[in-house]
Amino acid sequence: MAKQYYFPKAMPDKRAWAVKYKTNIPDNGATLAMAQAEVTAEKALCDVIIDAIDAADVAAALAVQKTKDRDNAIADTMKEFAPKIQAHKKSTLYNEGIGAALGIIGSEISFDPMTVKTTVKLAVAPNGVDIKFTLEHAEGGNIYCKRGSETTFTYLKHVTHPHTIDTRPNIGGATSEQRQYYVFLVLNDEEIGIRSDIATIPL
Repeated sequence: MAKQYYFPKAMPDKRAWAVKYKTNIPDNGATLAMAQAEVTAEKALCDVIIDAIDAADVAAALAVQKTKDRDNAIADTMKEFAPKIQAHKKSTLYNEGIGAALGIIGSEISFDPMTVKTTVKLAVAPNGVDIKFTLEHAEGGNIYCKRGSETTFTYLKHVTHPHTIDTRPNIGGATSEQRQYYVFLVLNDEEIGIRSDIATIPL
């Protein structure tokens, strides 16, 4: 019977494989009559794999935090900024020319919170599933997911920026699984409109 390629597909499994090989090659290398230099060289190859995966994980976590820091900084700043702009617009000296020059005139929009619906797009990223959706003048979105053997959708997270990455590993360390997502838009901390169509991607 044919056997699968021994090197795993899932990233956590690749790291575990490298750790196992590095741990066990000294004793087994002796049985295989390997020179110490050969054992050392193979352990170093394992370290390359482990270090590369760890570095990517750190970078991904940092990117997530940086995104949160960015969104929080903008939101906090606008809480202070918005009243100042509102005061300018209420001034008797204010005119449309000033508003246009400062970019503080909002465009007219057609927005019905009862029927608004977002569109979700998925892509495979090095560290998970890249999720994007259209904000449609809402304040954010609640993301729901069903993965692998799961039979129901569950709440994943709330985001104020319509782009995030689901970095969770596959269930049970599976080499592959199907992910499905949908999004409800959020306004004033309430879900609004119609649920997006379900988007599906193999991971």
